Amino acid sequence: MRRLDTSLSDDIATHFGPYELVRRLGVGGTAETFEAIRRREGGFSQRVCLKVVLPFYANNETFTKLFQREAMLAAKLRHRNIVGVIDFGEVDGRSYLALELVDGIDLRTLLDTSDRHRLDPDLVVLFGLELAAALVHAHNPPSGSGFDGLVHRDISPSNVLISRQGEIMLTDFGVAKPMADLRRKSSEAKGKFPYMSPEQLRAESADARSDLFAVGVVLFEALAGVRPYEGANDPATIMQILNGDHAELVDWVPDAPPKLCAVIERLIHPDPDQRIQTAAALIEELAEMAPSPRVHKRLGSLVEARMDAERTSAREVSSTVGKTPTAGAAEALKDAGATEPAKPPAPAGTSRRKAWLATLAAMILVGAAAFALRPGQPETIGHAATDTGADAVTGTGTETVADTAVDTRADTETVADTAADTGAVADTGALPVAAPAPPPKPAHLDVIVIPWGEIWINGKRQGAAPIMDKTLKPGRYRISAGQEGPSQSKTVRLRPGERKTVNFDLTE
Repeated sequence: MRRLDTSLSDDIATHFGPYELVRRLGVGGTAETFEAIRRREGGFSQRVCLKVVLPFYANNETFTKLFQREAMLAAKLRHRNIVGVIDFGEVDGRSYLALELVDGIDLRTLLDTSDRHRLDPDLVVLFGLELAAALVHAHNPPSGSGFDGLVHRDISPSNVLISRQGEIMLTDFGVAKPMADLRRKSSEAKGKFPYMSPEQLRAESADARSDLFAVGVVLFEALAGVRPYEGANDPATIMQILNGDHAELVDWVPDAPPKLCAVIERLIHPDPDQRIQTAAALIEELAEMAPSPRVHKRLGSLVEARMDAERTSAREVSSTVGKTPTAGAAEALKDAGATEPAKPPAPAGTSRRKAWLATLAAMILVGAAAFALRPGQPETIGHAATDTGADAVTGTGTETVADTAVDTRADTETVADTAADTGAVADTGALPVAAPAPPPKPAHLDVIVIPWGEIWINGKRQGAAPIMDKTLKPGRYRISAGQEGPSQSKTVRLRPGERKTVNFDLTE
């Protein structure tokens, strides 16, 4: 039986119940996802996205019931713009959900890697139409479906998936509520603050118009590159949403179609009665701006280019960890968030200057060695070392010296390379300069966020928490966590071969 305190990633290429794990896709605040295959008799096989509850929640009865409820509700939805549920159950105490596998990325990744974090108006209209179509089905399912509709309550760019073919699909109905429940009682605040409607934030009764508010925020962000409501912290953001306090979309994007801006502004109005009232009405509003069918192909090309770039970057980083990076590999490491010691440009001069410097260094080494071998000196030398380098052998000084050695390794290599290039040491008969030290072992980082959130390393978004066993070059890193934006940060130093865990509690 699999231990419940380990990730399934420890068992990659093995089985989880009836599913064969292929690769890890990602991890969120409560579950991790894998590409998996279910094989059956007769050669039948099906690739799925397997969503498995994290060990921390495995024995939480309340959460398990919520997870199972998500599965049952989402399984009732069958639409081309909604990620479908294929199977759900429990294996060794771990609840799982098998979802339709979408070969692509989420909208958050697309925005983060787009020019100025924006999309052109045609693409924004396409997202509006496709998300509205998904909500028409979720809010008003066909008769005989067994329920009277769901309000998603957590629409955000990270829950909008895009395939290589340009398909747009809404996923993660984890905090969805049936319409009947929402009408009978007020709903607790769930979702991500920048995308939550004022009525959700006030824990009032929410309906389909709350989802339309979130769609409006997503479309605003996709068109302008910024969210309409975003304060310095969560409380400030909440106050902006409650008051409807934001710069108008036309101020951010003066050249955007006025009709599109007007539709989005209506969607994010703080008064539900002033918004577009239904997803079907939103489709009617956007229909006259509908782009050419070719825009799906263009969107798919953007997704494919981004996925190819990620694979190339990952291969380059993997091939350069523990090696002296080439120029191209250094760029890949920079993209991965690693920090490298600055190397000053080589000064103008001749090889004679390099030879002279190397000779001088060798002479100093020879003189130091001769002085150390003089009779009657050991005690004096020992005292000198103790007096001038006490921190180097005890207490915190050990860490300081070790840090300096790591930070200045590049400069040491430069001196050694200079001596080797000029051959000055051999020509003068001096002692040979030591060969360059081998490259440091890579370091490893774990980042855990409670209750959930996103992670950034040196300002570069890494995805949803937790991150386990991330390989990085030794150095200093700024680790940040938050929900849709960094709200807490910590600086960590990773030494060669070291593994550290950084914890964030976003509830504090």
